[in-house]
Amino acid sequence: MKLENRCFVPASSDVAWDRLMDIPSAASCIPGVKEVASDGENRFRAAMQVRVGPMRFDFSGSIVVVGQDPEKKEARFRVEAADPKVGGSLRADLDMRLVSQDDGQTEVVIQTDTVFMGKIGELGQPIIRRKAGSTIEEFARNFAKSVGS
Repeated sequence: MKLENRCFVPASSDVAWDRLMDIPSAASCIPGVKEVASDGENRFRAAMQVRVGPMRFDFSGSIVVVGQDPEKKEARFRVEAADPKVGGSLRADLDMRLVSQDDGQTEVVIQTDTVFMGKIGELGQPIIRRKAGSTIEEFARNFAKSVGS
């Protein structure tokens, strides 16, 4: 499933970039994230609780910074997580790009390509698409607030 979301943050691209690349801080903007801890260079362990339709998932997994270009303000992440109790898992590739605006704000462009497997994959594309879209939108709002404060 591919999604694209955009938001504007009330800060320069340098400030937004620094906050985005502070993975524990940026990940705390994702609804349902319970824990993010370093697990080596550019690698983090994470736990997240999410309700999709009638089911609740307790995901645990990893966030890996696959690549980053501070000059272009672009980064690529790989997220892999599973809930062994329910039998569902996901793998997401996220591309984030920051674009400076004339008014001092920064546009954050988030492109995700996610694969759902197991029980979560059985819930149906429309339900998953809505949940994935609302999660990314809420992250964008929370991130904008965190950068603006």
